[in-house]
Amino acid sequence: MKANSTPFNGAFRLILLVVVPAVCLSGCGRAGPADEHRDRAGVMFLCGAGLRPPMDGAGVEGEPGILERFRAEHSEISVETTYGASNLLLGQLKLIGTADLFFPGDDFYIEEAKREGFVHATREVARFVPVIMVAPGNPLEIEDASDLAAPGVRLAVAERRAAAIGRITPEIFENNGVPFDSLSNIVFTGVTAPEVAQAVALGHADATITWRPVAEQYPRDGTWIEIAPEKNVFSRLVIAVLKTSKNKDAAMKFAEFLSGSEGRAVFEQYHYDVP
Repeated sequence: MKANSTPFNGAFRLILLVVVPAVCLSGCGRAGPADEHRDRAGVMFLCGAGLRPPMDGAGVEGEPGILERFRAEHSEISVETTYGASNLLLGQLKLIGTADLFFPGDDFYIEEAKREGFVHATREVARFVPVIMVAPGNPLEIEDASDLAAPGVRLAVAERRAAAIGRITPEIFENNGVPFDSLSNIVFTGVTAPEVAQAVALGHADATITWRPVAEQYPRDGTWIEIAPEKNVFSRLVIAVLKTSKNKDAAMKFAEFLSGSEGRAVFEQYHYDVP
């Protein structure tokens, strides 16, 4: 039996996750110094939660993240970053109608943004590869995605309506001969890829499907298993400069930096698949 919230509570949670960050970003209707600075030379950056480590530089000791590197080269540009589930960030963009950059965990959401008329230009950065994350030592001897449906395996999954990894997880199960709707061992549903990884790291679940760079953040509390390429679903990581940007030149500088050699080198450090 799936340990999910009721449909009403689930929907309410999604609404809160979209509306509350949007309200905070709007400054609750009051313009402050940060808003004035953004209008002058800054960018508002909507970024997928699973992409946070290379952005902030968390995980590779002594090495600055992309944001710090960019600021060192472009001190005249401020970057205000909001992290969240990809679909919720897209919903936030639709709701508030303004941002400069959108970098979700799957280019599916870039295509959605294009259909909504938000995208000015795009740059490909890297690729996300899903893996199976399990407890240290793999005590349940899980070998592939089909094993995740076995009795006794406590499974964590990401919400398919919110996160990029949640959207493609059912397809991965289908590719491995397991209808997603037949799963009866889901004990935790998270909103983002880091949430389901944490569920395994903390012992609340035995296994999950998450991004490899996310699983790599838990070397002591988990291990990961590769999914056969022909049965896996890869996600292209594309950053979009938005038509709603008030500072397109600054936004384009950031997109070019992110997709350039220095930005890609950081992604490679964090175990992303770099083209």
